[in-house]
Amino acid sequence: MENKPPSSTPSPPPPPPPTPLQNNPSIDYEPRTLSEHEINLAREAAIHIMNTHTKEEALKIFLAGLVPVTISRPSKEEVVVSDGTDDELN
Repeated sequence: MENKPPSSTPSPPPPPPPTPLQNNPSIDYEPRTLSEHEINLAREAAIHIMNTHTKEEALKIFLAGLVPVTISRPSKEEVVVSDGTDDELN
């Protein structure tokens, strides 16, 4: 049996343990749903606004604070619309 001299370079430290994955349910990112009671309150408030304001004023109230939705990148897929007939195949 041959005795080897100890290595002059120390062994590297062990790698750190893997970090646990953050499991955030996608429900956290979904908009909240109104309860039936909240829907009824909103409906009553909307009816009150429609009954006490002109159509133009009510529209301004309902649309206040809304921001148009923009698409961040154009779609690369072509949209194909079919009426369900097989005319294209004949």
